[in-house]
Amino acid sequence: MSTESDLPGGNDFHDVTQIFLDAASEMPPGEIIFREGFTLHDAMSAFEIGEPRLDSGMVLAEQQRPPFDPWAPLLPEEICWIIDRSFSLEMLFHAGNPLAHTVFTSLYSVAILDLHPDLAPYGEDPESHLITIVLRASISGMLKCCDLSWRELSQGHMYDTEDWQSDKCETSLLEGMSVQNALLGLDNATGWLIRTRQVPEPWLTALVARLNLRKSLLQLMDTNVFRSPSNFMQLIGVARNHLKTVQSYPSPEPPASSIAHFAFDPYVARKLNSSVPIRVIPVPQMSSTWSALELLLDGWDEMRLLSSTNALASWETAGLLRAWSPNPPLRVPYIRSATQSVFYNGLLVLNKFGPQWIFDRFFYETLGVSQQAVLTFLEEHSTSQWLAWGDLQRGHFKLMTEYIRALWFNPGRRRRFLMKLLVELHAYYAKMLDIQSSMPGLSVTEIMSHLSSCVLLWRLSVIRDVVLSGFQLELYTAEERSFAYWYLSEVIEAHLECLDRLLLAVNPDSTPARELRFQHSFLTALQAMALPMFMLSMSLMSFDWQQMNANFHRRYKWAFSPDYGLVSAPVVAQPDFDHFMAKCKAALKSPETYSPVESFTLAHTILKQLVEERMVGGYAGLWTEDRIKLLQGLVDASEDLANDLRTAQIPSFDEGLLKWDPYNTPSPWFPVVDDEGKERRRNRRPRSAAN
Repeated sequence: MSTESDLPGGNDFHDVTQIFLDAASEMPPGEIIFREGFTLHDAMSAFEIGEPRLDSGMVLAEQQRPPFDPWAPLLPEEICWIIDRSFSLEMLFHAGNPLAHTVFTSLYSVAILDLHPDLAPYGEDPESHLITIVLRASISGMLKCCDLSWRELSQGHMYDTEDWQSDKCETSLLEGMSVQNALLGLDNATGWLIRTRQVPEPWLTALVARLNLRKSLLQLMDTNVFRSPSNFMQLIGVARNHLKTVQSYPSPEPPASSIAHFAFDPYVARKLNSSVPIRVIPVPQMSSTWSALELLLDGWDEMRLLSSTNALASWETAGLLRAWSPNPPLRVPYIRSATQSVFYNGLLVLNKFGPQWIFDRFFYETLGVSQQAVLTFLEEHSTSQWLAWGDLQRGHFKLMTEYIRALWFNPGRRRRFLMKLLVELHAYYAKMLDIQSSMPGLSVTEIMSHLSSCVLLWRLSVIRDVVLSGFQLELYTAEERSFAYWYLSEVIEAHLECLDRLLLAVNPDSTPARELRFQHSFLTALQAMALPMFMLSMSLMSFDWQQMNANFHRRYKWAFSPDYGLVSAPVVAQPDFDHFMAKCKAALKSPETYSPVESFTLAHTILKQLVEERMVGGYAGLWTEDRIKLLQGLVDASEDLANDLRTAQIPSFDEGLLKWDPYNTPSPWFPVVDDEGKERRRNRRPRSAAN
């Protein structure tokens, strides 16, 4: 990096306006001079929208910094602090922030190629070894971790600028260095610290723990979970132990006079070929950094468990629980991308299964029969020859792999994918209806009479998730919530009818039957909570039919795609605004027939029984505790609503009491009664007294 002494003219500045005027006079009309990486389009955009990058070169007085000297001697505790702060910047990058505003603000990461021992200006001075051996190894390991993360994220499972930022600003992430060389540097640094004992305790232990933590993280990113699952599990345990040691030896922030503070420049983007405006991101407290690192390790651990899980229903359960539960929060993009790669690498599922296995698991996990049994039955009983069975199999493989991977999208992208998937699932359902119609005379207790119900069950689950995601993403306006809850109850009603049919046919002692019974109880409780919320939310509606109808078609446009017209089969569980308005009218005419408290109490009874008896279905598996946690949240939500709304009256209910907050309530789908609102209502004088 250049210093002030390198600037032409030193610090004695002169007015150069005339120089630019003379240069411009020699340029022909229409000629423009651009710096590298800045095009005519960028220039026009800057004038059009006030591009902040135009101001990136202006350095304010409070932003003035002395020249960065990468060889300035540092104390061991300052090295620890720099390494810890680098961990914080790395976690900020994993959270979706640009490298230019996170990792590259560590000036050692930008100057890493110059930190070679042969270039040390102080020769073999022991103090320089802390930089050339210890700090260089740690920063190299961090950059190599970022490089491996970048490679995983660039595969396309996550969306650039939406989930993560791919711009490297033409700055090295040590792409040319092998992982083994980076690990060797970390081992050499650890060996030098232990062998020479030039660093006193407790900083010797603190530095070794930080180097070992970095080594284990780099090894985790470089290890294929399928090739060595036991080694992968061991590395996670080793990383957790090193993290605990690091937390036991915290590094104090250096005094304001310490040169360690000059190792970070939040405005370094002005010196890089960056395409984004400069944004200073506050560095979190170290406690938050270590918590983020623990969540990263938890994500790796869950990915390891999923890699050994062959049940598609368990994969679906894990994905839904991560989407539904705010705790733990959404995994970082790197973990979500790596999880998708574990499930499907573009050729095989779970690194060993093909389309036939996916198709077979679908029938087995829903009906308890194999695909071969279905095919044999069709050959014996169908009145038509199904030559397109292979096409059906390939289509199912595509739908299933895309669906499972979509469960690890970000919430907004996941919702959009599910809405598009509904059309394809309806076409798939219609094909199954055609197959079923070719086998007349089957009774409801015959498994093969429910082939279409398998797909319908899947489609209704997707509709339910689309509706529920609207509450988690806070998409619904106050006027839209009543319809959302009513439509949810209608979808669940169709879902329950489908489950009833399947339960008549499957073996009651089978794993699919246990899962179906759990889903039946869970959905019954969910419906018992949705119906009273539909009625209580009616007071939020304006009953302006024209405006409400327009909002309805805007919100549920995914249900009226023209592609549905290409399929002859009727669409199940379509949203119906006229039917909804009729239900609202009936509820307002006879409010005494509805009891919100009884509905919430029924839901509470069902959910509490599921929790106490640990009835979590047949495919929860390793995610049993997570499913119980979800159920417990609904238990608390139903109990709170039943207690707080015991005296609620449908026509005159005060809608201001309800507070929707998907992150700070027992369940992200249901509100709580605002304590402040209750207090305001108690203190409010009666209208007659006010008059």
